[in-house]
Amino acid sequence: MGVRWVDAAPAALRDASVVDLRDGSVAALVVDEDDRIIAADESAELMLGTHELLGRTRTSLGLRFTAADGSPLAAGDDPVLRTLASGEPSAPSLLGVESARSDAGMSFSWVEVGTAPLRLADGSVAAVAVSWREVSDQPRGRAATAALVRALQSLSKAAVADEVRFRALAENAADVVIQSDVAGRCVWVSPAVREVLGWEPDDVVGQSLLPLVHPDDRERANEQRRAALASGSDAHERLEVRYTTTAGGWRWMSALSRPMRDPTGRVVGGLTALRDIQDDVERREELRYLAGHDGLTGLVNREAAIHHLARALQNTAGSGSLVGVLYLDVDRFKDVNDTYGHATGDRLLIEIGHRLTTTLRASDIVARLGGDEFLVILSQVKEEQHAVRRAMSLLEMVSRPGDEGIPAATVSIGVVTDAGDRDPADVLHEADAALYRAKHAGRNTVSL
Repeated sequence: MGVRWVDAAPAALRDASVVDLRDGSVAALVVDEDDRIIAADESAELMLGTHELLGRTRTSLGLRFTAADGSPLAAGDDPVLRTLASGEPSAPSLLGVESARSDAGMSFSWVEVGTAPLRLADGSVAAVAVSWREVSDQPRGRAATAALVRALQSLSKAAVADEVRFRALAENAADVVIQSDVAGRCVWVSPAVREVLGWEPDDVVGQSLLPLVHPDDRERANEQRRAALASGSDAHERLEVRYTTTAGGWRWMSALSRPMRDPTGRVVGGLTALRDIQDDVERREELRYLAGHDGLTGLVNREAAIHHLARALQNTAGSGSLVGVLYLDVDRFKDVNDTYGHATGDRLLIEIGHRLTTTLRASDIVARLGGDEFLVILSQVKEEQHAVRRAMSLLEMVSRPGDEGIPAATVSIGVVTDAGDRDPADVLHEADAALYRAKHAGRNTVSL
């Protein structure tokens, strides 16, 4: 029985005789330093189920090796790689080989693999001769199979027990727990999905989870899932995303994903825990809103107004347009409080704030600075007279008769325009001075 070689194999390797080929139960291979098979006999071709061995690597043939206990073979325990590295032969050892046979699909065999170095004339190791004897039906192979089956049964029982315990806990948890496959399809979801999002578990199982996520959050959610699967690590930060509900709205959830593994450690899917944080997000948004708004009128407060003014000045600098700043004060507001009471005075401030907002553009900012003082920031003003005309229209709108129970009122307005050359404090100081001049000019008037 002859050994076929690749054409480029050195003659020195062809002449090497380290494997006894007279025994047909032994398959012979020669593997070079690049892990390519450069020679093989007919027994090897029959054992691996293909006549196209030459020039291919063991990996490209779909060969996967396991140790005698069924665990994946570490590179340091591979007899071929060990002989290439050390130049020392290895006695036959038992390995499991899974191969993708062209004639019968995947197959698994127990084999005894021995190796010997093949050297060039200078003594360097150029390849490894591999003897390969199948022992699946022999006592050593049958004993290894029995031991592997017992180990897998133990792993399977442990996995089933873990699965039962896991689902018993998850089914009674307030969080929504989702198991998905590597493609992101839900394979199981805890009953909490019904309470939290309104979905029946059967409506979710078998479906991709991404369509349930808000369009603005999908890429982040998918990236978290992919990162968990790719890294195999449990250490990933929680992600705040919105999930759709059966009521047609969106609910904020805190998502944490980690990979799921089979008993051999292979990643087979993902586990995602969703915690309902809608109330937390709403409280956080409310606090953020309150931090920048006046509690009485709902208008922007003083601190936020200064921030808006600074940004408007910065955006205007060099643009050729102006920022208009109108500083307003309610005329004789103390008399309103003294005559009608503070509750009526508060209603008047709310009404003035509403009239200012509805009169101006959506891009303009209306703020209550405190007490009876308001500030208006006009963006993209072409010239100073445009800001003055806008102030005159506010005078007219505020002085109109209001609802019954709210006394008539007027305001005085100081007007300043700026091309973005000064800082907010200077602009406000000048607007305040203009307001002072307006009040001393008789009130219900505008002053530059």
